[in-house]
Amino acid sequence: MQCLILCGGLGTRLSKKYKNTPKALIKFNKKENLGLLVENLKKSSIEKFVFLTSYNSNPIKKYVRNKLNVKYNIYDDSYYTGTGGAILNQLRNLEKEFLVILGDLYCDFDFKKFLKFSREKKSNVCLTVHANSHPHDSDTVEFNSKFQIKKFILKNSKKLSENNALSGIYYFKKNYLNNFNTKKKHVDLLRDIIIKNPTKIYAYKSLDYVKDYGTVKRISQIKKDIKKKAFKKSKFGVFVDRDGVLNKEMGPITKINDFHLIPGVGQSIKKLNKNFIPCFMVSNQAAVANGLIDIKTLKLINCKLDNYLAKYSAYMDDILICPNSKTKNFSTKEYSFLWKDRKPNPGMIKELSNRHNIDIKKSYFIGDSDIDILCGKKIKMKTILVKSPRIKKYRFNVEPDFKVNNLTEAVKLIFENEKIHIS
Repeated sequence: MQCLILCGGLGTRLSKKYKNTPKALIKFNKKENLGLLVENLKKSSIEKFVFLTSYNSNPIKKYVRNKLNVKYNIYDDSYYTGTGGAILNQLRNLEKEFLVILGDLYCDFDFKKFLKFSREKKSNVCLTVHANSHPHDSDTVEFNSKFQIKKFILKNSKKLSENNALSGIYYFKKNYLNNFNTKKKHVDLLRDIIIKNPTKIYAYKSLDYVKDYGTVKRISQIKKDIKKKAFKKSKFGVFVDRDGVLNKEMGPITKINDFHLIPGVGQSIKKLNKNFIPCFMVSNQAAVANGLIDIKTLKLINCKLDNYLAKYSAYMDDILICPNSKTKNFSTKEYSFLWKDRKPNPGMIKELSNRHNIDIKKSYFIGDSDIDILCGKKIKMKTILVKSPRIKKYRFNVEPDFKVNNLTEAVKLIFENEKIHIS
């Protein structure tokens, strides 16, 4: 398997502090990031490398020759033809399938799992996506239940979008690029190639640690994260209901303007994010099947939630919603966040746990109803009941493990139970 690493960025935002050091050679834990990337890739049996350089290429060439014990080729994009142009110019040197990675990514990533997913989907291109704390200045995507990308939303768009940010790791089939023609001198990989030919393009949503370090602030944050080593620990997750836990309980929410977040929610989710505790929303929304709200409005409410959390540099790692009622089902494959199992059936929790390698029995479910608590109990999760008007309708004979007033108290309780120092 072949991996192409793009090392040609100008690094203008880092030039004052790092001067003549190419971004790919910035050090973390006293080791150049390019070497750390190669080590990570070799763990997944990727042995052949292509390094594409342009600006200030000599230090990278010297480093690769003297420090990296791998099979490699180095090519200069001396005309600065862009991320897409540089790849197209070297197409003859690439194999039938290959990976593309931006050289200014620090990652702890399972490339073997990513390759398996890409091949199983028979994708032409597969893009790694994740939820992040700054979706407004990230390129994001929307995809269907089969993970096929249906829409691209470019960074700094004013449109509400789902928090599925591109992370800079790609899988390509060479055939996809073979017949690409353009008269442009500067070709952007995403805007000029992928978006214009969206055939069999898939999204791989991951919780693995992947961060670009285009600014001094992000480099500082990565170094702090490495020091804590929190993202390398085995993962338990926190699953939360929506109405009554995240937003005010008002009965069925049918209009986006009726969706109001409870004070403290953004700060509480941010604490989970900062400590690398995956957080997922799982919610029944029977109003869809009952015809009280259309699916597009439900999607916009998800986007409003993402947008609200981003104001606190927070995010939900993933979301699943069951739109069925007790007597009616709603069926469509066009949206990634829909699932068939209503709580108290724990199907949504099982799916997210399998998808993201979460230990269910070590995880927590935070809800405001007996349905939520029963759902968690069925799969032996730790359950936390939040005070809300729905407690008056408590029918099932199930006792939660803990009772709190709100999400803020629930998160504090989890940190105390797990003996985690809040950072």
